[in-house]
Amino acid sequence: MPSRRPPPKALLVGLCLLLALAAGVLATHAWLQGDGARARVVARVQPALEARLGPVRLGSTFAVGWRGTVTLGPVELPGEAPDAPPVVRIDRVTVQPRLRALLSGRVEVHRVVLSGVQVEAGPSGQELRALVERLRAPREGSGAAPTSASRTPRVWPEVRLEDVRLAFEREGRVEWGPLSARVEVEEAEGGRQLTATATPPGGGTATLRLTSSDTGVTGTLDGQGLAAGALLALGEPPVGLDGGTLEGSLHVEDTGATFSVAVKDLNVNHERLAPGPVGPWAFSAEGRLRWQWARRHVALEALKVTVGAHRDVQVEASGEATWSAEPRFELRASLLPVTFAQVVAALPTALVPEEVDLTQQEGALQASLAVSGPVRERSDWQVKAKLELPRKQGFQQQGPLAWLRGPFDYQPLTAEGRGRTMRIGASSTTFVPFELLPEPLVRAVLRSEDGGFWTHEGFDFDSLRTLVLAPRDGKVRGGSTLTQQLAKNLFLSREKTYARKVKEALLTLALESALPKPRLLELYFNIIEWGPSLYGIGAAAEHYFDTRASSLSVRQAAFLATIIPNPVRYHGYCTQGALSEQWARNVDTLLLKLLVDGALDQDQYQQALAERLVFACPRRSEAVTSEE
Repeated sequence: MPSRRPPPKALLVGLCLLLALAAGVLATHAWLQGDGARARVVARVQPALEARLGPVRLGSTFAVGWRGTVTLGPVELPGEAPDAPPVVRIDRVTVQPRLRALLSGRVEVHRVVLSGVQVEAGPSGQELRALVERLRAPREGSGAAPTSASRTPRVWPEVRLEDVRLAFEREGRVEWGPLSARVEVEEAEGGRQLTATATPPGGGTATLRLTSSDTGVTGTLDGQGLAAGALLALGEPPVGLDGGTLEGSLHVEDTGATFSVAVKDLNVNHERLAPGPVGPWAFSAEGRLRWQWARRHVALEALKVTVGAHRDVQVEASGEATWSAEPRFELRASLLPVTFAQVVAALPTALVPEEVDLTQQEGALQASLAVSGPVRERSDWQVKAKLELPRKQGFQQQGPLAWLRGPFDYQPLTAEGRGRTMRIGASSTTFVPFELLPEPLVRAVLRSEDGGFWTHEGFDFDSLRTLVLAPRDGKVRGGSTLTQQLAKNLFLSREKTYARKVKEALLTLALESALPKPRLLELYFNIIEWGPSLYGIGAAAEHYFDTRASSLSVRQAAFLATIIPNPVRYHGYCTQGALSEQWARNVDTLLLKLLVDGALDQDQYQQALAERLVFACPRRSEAVTSEE
């Protein structure tokens, strides 16, 4: 069978197209060759770049491929300081022409590839922020952006970024990368759409879609399988984040945005959190924002945050902010009813107490928080917090802490660990039951350590607000309640980490749920440290004043209350046999507070002021010396 030949006309057209393409390529190639080729390219490229980016430095690298591909570099965008590294440095820029345009004798860009992009953000990102501000500023001769009605549709080149790295200074130099991305822009009826797809460090993909029109810009950001640790480590404050995956989406419109994010299998590593990594973490958040820029108002209409692989702990929040005059905000959050078992399941094991099986603690707890006020005046913020524990139907007779209702052996918490075992109960000669604790002593200790003990649920939110938002000298301090101190002494170490504070908080909730207030107070007085190797109020009363706890005078009780924060240090007043003038004033100040509170009448107050403390410590030391 004879072979089929193309029609002569089709063959002629094909040859013409091929010749036109070859002519276009040769013409482009010829224009880009010769000694003045780089100068001609720079004369076109540099003014166009500087019109958009400000000062730009172009390097000496310049090469032309046979298809008209141009490679140049490096390209640098300098920073604010002349001697500082450039904010952005691109090792190589490759420009590929569009072959179809060559048929018509035009030079159009098909693809731009930026390779080896290094971004130097500077301390706290200040250099990068300064560059962004320069890019936002209008430039002379740039002209106004054309509207959709007057804009001529054009074909945009594809932009690819390869080996992008971000470096910033935060307790040393930190580098994030490499990242690769592809950016495409398409003209659509009435607008323009940009699509950017990136592969961040650690894998996964992130896709950004922006659509612009006369009515504004809308956009969607989606992420799948992203390395959570690498992304979250870019935030402030610096925290070691490892592993984990992140998925999320963000959709932005003219008047608002909706968002969702979920992270799982994330590990956190910081010396102030715990000695080792804490994880795996799993949490999610989804919500909706609405704004009215003309009224300078933003509202968080709905936010739901969950913690745990099975979303065991759930918090719902809403709020708003305005800045028409003085910027103000309001935030409301509610912890939905949750059991102790659900809390334990939601947290990494490093944050859960090992000494008590809290999964066996019955009942559910819930909480709410409302914060509002002027943004810039933290001390004027209004804070309302409420915590509800599962004890409305009476305290549990069973459970992981039921043993604290009766006698038990206790090893005091010391600087070296746990001390020698002592008995807490009626069989101990130094144990003082709640009924025998003198009222002035109880009132003095509570006035010094925990004024809201009888009414709070383990945490004194009013005191915490003062300590955090309006500290007297600008320094935030402890503020632990009596129940928190009891939890630490009974179960924990003196480790100063946030992990220990989380364990302490969980144990505090369990103690408040399991034991009545009088028993908590009884345990507190009988186990805390009152001096060097001195534990329990019974032993303290005998040591300091050679008396029973039930017989302590008002001034003796007030003195003992003042030394609780550091009993080993303040024991020196006992060995010296007298108070310093400053510490005597501290005791007098506490007595005055008790008078104002109504805990003392005028006669008791005057008698306590006139009393001279006589310590038993010097006599005890003399007795020991004479025996030796």
